[in-house]
Amino acid sequence: MKKFLFIIGLLLAVVSCSEDDLMTGYSGTIYFGEGSCIPGIPESARKFENYNGRVYFVEKSAADSLGEPGFVRLKLRSTSIEARNGRVSAELPAGTFVIMPEEYFVNDPEFTITVTEGKVLQKDFKIWVCTSF
Repeated sequence: MKKFLFIIGLLLAVVSCSEDDLMTGYSGTIYFGEGSCIPGIPESARKFENYNGRVYFVEKSAADSLGEPGFVRLKLRSTSIEARNGRVSAELPAGTFVIMPEEYFVNDPEFTITVTEGKVLQKDFKIWVCTSF
């Protein structure tokens, strides 16, 4: 009987663990929208949807030094995770990162996070990409 209870307890412990049990990292919702920026569309008029796709956590110093032309190399060196219905949870080392969707280089202070050792940063982002200027 003790073995049975031990096995049940062990199974419950394993099943209760999830991707959201992070020690250090980021968790939040990514909203995405795109459209013309001629004239500038106020945020209140922009339409955002929950982002579905790969999200990259690019080290801020690398994003600043390599820039858009090096985006492919940046993605290869970065932590990434699949966003589903906008939800993202990622284990990350302490540091400063820019959150970027798969298709677009968006090195903007607005999409920059600083992760502190032993903490999970909870923050939502609305990423807007201009399709024309």
